[in-house]
Amino acid sequence: MKNICLILFLRTVFGYYSYAQEIQIMNVQMKGENIEVMYNLLDERIDRSYTVNLYISKDNFIQPMEQVSGDVGVDIPVGNNKKLIWHAKNELGADFEGDISLELKGNYYVPFITIDGITEGREFERGKEHDVIWSGGRGDNILNFELYRGEDLIVSFEERPNNGNTSIQIPVKVKPGDNYRFRISDKRNRDDVVYTDYFIIKRKIPLSLQLVSTAVIGVGAGFLIQFLIPEPPISDPPLPSR
Repeated sequence: MKNICLILFLRTVFGYYSYAQEIQIMNVQMKGENIEVMYNLLDERIDRSYTVNLYISKDNFIQPMEQVSGDVGVDIPVGNNKKLIWHAKNELGADFEGDISLELKGNYYVPFITIDGITEGREFERGKEHDVIWSGGRGDNILNFELYRGEDLIVSFEERPNNGNTSIQIPVKVKPGDNYRFRISDKRNRDDVVYTDYFIIKRKIPLSLQLVSTAVIGVGAGFLIQFLIPEPPISDPPLPSR
């Protein structure tokens, strides 16, 4: 990409621009095949959060870029030293050449549903049904449920109606550990997205118990083998010498 022209634009759901709400672009630079944008997200109310997306001039700033990581997407809290990384080569293709203008848009974030009962550090067992409960949204919402670890998609589940509750089974192939969360979105509106708090996935049977069980089975097998091997017959006593 030959040139980068940064356009700054901040909008809120109230439909007006306010100087109390601002995105300050601090730095834009290319690093290899990626473009990094450093910014501050300012608001006089620090308890607010925003949906922040990156747009480019190639499609007249219509669709948000998908190959973006870092401080981008939904529920971005107010504060300084935010950084997003746009993986431009993955988005545009290796043979793209031309000038690109960037636009960073922010909207006041209001979750379209509220998740109940999934708090930081909650444990989910693999292979077991777990209840997920929420409130809000419209009756005609069709919800997509996805399991993420950090920013990586792990599992997509079947669509669910917006009836306020469902059951989800974590596949046994998912690796145990922390930093997991559910991403729940409206099938018809890509801007309606919520994430749960981070939780832990653990084995249904702890690994320590599995190892103990294996050891016990091994010892039992040893006794069984010894029991099945016949002992050698007792030889006759030697004849007395003359």
